[in-house]
Amino acid sequence: MKHKFTKYLGRVTENLEIGFEEKFIYVHYTKGKTEKTACILKNNDKTQNEYLEAFFEENNVSEEMKKEVRKFLNNEKNFNDEHWTEFTNFLMKTLSMNMVFGLTVALTVFAFYKLGSFLEGRYGFEPWLTVIFTFIGIAIGGFTGYSMIQKYFKKPIPKNVQEEYESQKQKNETTDFPIIDVSVEQVRIAVRQFSDNLPKGVFRTIIVQDDNSIDFKQLANILGGIPAKKFYMSKETYDLFEENEKNIPGEMDMVQKAVDLYVKERKEYPMLRFDPHRRVNYYQLIQDSYLKSAPETQFYITELDGLITHIRPEKRKMENSSH
Repeated sequence: MKHKFTKYLGRVTENLEIGFEEKFIYVHYTKGKTEKTACILKNNDKTQNEYLEAFFEENNVSEEMKKEVRKFLNNEKNFNDEHWTEFTNFLMKTLSMNMVFGLTVALTVFAFYKLGSFLEGRYGFEPWLTVIFTFIGIAIGGFTGYSMIQKYFKKPIPKNVQEEYESQKQKNETTDFPIIDVSVEQVRIAVRQFSDNLPKGVFRTIIVQDDNSIDFKQLANILGGIPAKKFYMSKETYDLFEENEKNIPGEMDMVQKAVDLYVKERKEYPMLRFDPHRRVNYYQLIQDSYLKSAPETQFYITELDGLITHIRPEKRKMENSSH
């Protein structure tokens, strides 16, 4: 479950979104024009506060935001109540569905048994009709019970939210929008706004096509038109690219998946230990069959989150210091 925090610092709005998973902590932070997404791996025995402190320091998170997050994390009752509620709901569902499943199978088998017995008495095929119809009853009862369980435990997207999304999507596709010129930053803001309005369980990658280009028909209502040029997005890191870098997002997705799998299985990053640039070691990934071949683009592993970037660390620092 993700938790959102918002602070208003004069004219600047500061937003922080944190999601706690078993192996990592997801963090999305924005302050003015600054945006940072991190996926902090849990490799050591630290508290959640300790994992987040380094992220807070690097990105100059305000003291007000830090205090609110610390207060939330220190209140363990939030997590205990939430987990207990989820457990009790699951337990009630399991117990009730076991009864329904058993009753459904029993009644179906009994009904087909009686049907087979009746037909035997009428047509004289004893005992084969009873045996055959009993097995049919077991199969149909099991399938019916399984279907009921699947439907009961499935968490559907709220109907009204889903219908609203589908209606808006259809409207965007049928409306004639003008061709406009937009910057990468404008596209980034539009994607973020689009993502914030998506139903639960639907991700922003639905606007990314097979060639990693963005389907602007779904963003046209936000941008006020269709961009004159194409933009591309990584499905793994959500980084945006222009036409001259269109080969990067596909390679980035491939390498990010390989890095994630390598870290999951080996508990370390695929890079040389003393490499100051933290370059992804393609030789290591290819040798261990995480990659089939080395991409043309050199990627680097960021210091905190395990996400990769195509920008060398020194260049990123220079760009951040200039803002």
